[in-house]
Amino acid sequence: MDVMQSMAVFRRVAEAGSFSSVARETSMSQSSVSKHIASLEERLGTKLLNRSTRQLNLTESGTEYYHYCVRILNDFQEAEASVGKGKILPTGTLRISSTTPFGKVFVLPCLNTFLQAYPDIDIDYIMEDRYIDLVKEGIDLAIRVGPLEDSSLIARKIGSSKRVLVASPQYLLDHGFPKTPADLQQHNCLLYSQLKSPREWFFNSAQFGEETVKVNGRLRASSNEAMVEAALNGIGIASMCEWHVRDYIKRGKLTMLLPRYQLTPYDINVVYPERKFVPQKVKCLIEHLRESFKQHG
Repeated sequence: MDVMQSMAVFRRVAEAGSFSSVARETSMSQSSVSKHIASLEERLGTKLLNRSTRQLNLTESGTEYYHYCVRILNDFQEAEASVGKGKILPTGTLRISSTTPFGKVFVLPCLNTFLQAYPDIDIDYIMEDRYIDLVKEGIDLAIRVGPLEDSSLIARKIGSSKRVLVASPQYLLDHGFPKTPADLQQHNCLLYSQLKSPREWFFNSAQFGEETVKVNGRLRASSNEAMVEAALNGIGIASMCEWHVRDYIKRGKLTMLLPRYQLTPYDINVVYPERKFVPQKVKCLIEHLRESFKQHG
């Protein structure tokens, strides 16, 4: 077997902690993944992994070998990119992720032009509204909207997202319109539980300056889709990215509130695992996304 390929497979098994997940990620059979590990163990004359039906752990030798693999594989990629820079187009598979709503509206449309520009790159796109561990799940790059909490990742800002306050016409008929941010304290505000401080809403404008309001709310939700549905059903006032509720506002299903006050916009960032060398295919996608988001304003 090719030693470099076996090292790459071993690295991913060590990071993912699972043969089956690496098999899905690489489109290999689970037995092929196992054969790569067995080939390395036979070549090295030592056991790299302790395996059971429920758990997979590195041995002491496996831990040492894993760190060598990371360094060697990264140096190999760097050498290829450095020598081939400007001479060959990047190749390989890019595993990327984002939330489902943002992916549908912004990411998928611009991937078409990216794939046309780079015919030797394939995309494995994971759209899920949950936290994804990039290293464990072998993700090259994720697109995240809003505050970032994982400091172990490298972040690059590629745009920003305007945010608005919305509520259903029925909610406003029942509870009235807030006229200032401070009035929100008298309303049922929908809280996005993924934020570090979901009760703190930040406003910023040239006319009124900066203002932080501590809102109250009886409903917390962990997904933006749930927040939109709650607002549509008249449960309360939601703070949302404008693109997420634009169509509902146009159709009159949601009403935008406090137009003279601006919620602090969310940054749109690409994040990727910290490493000495960033693959050329990742750099190309970052630049493509940045240019695409500029065109969308």
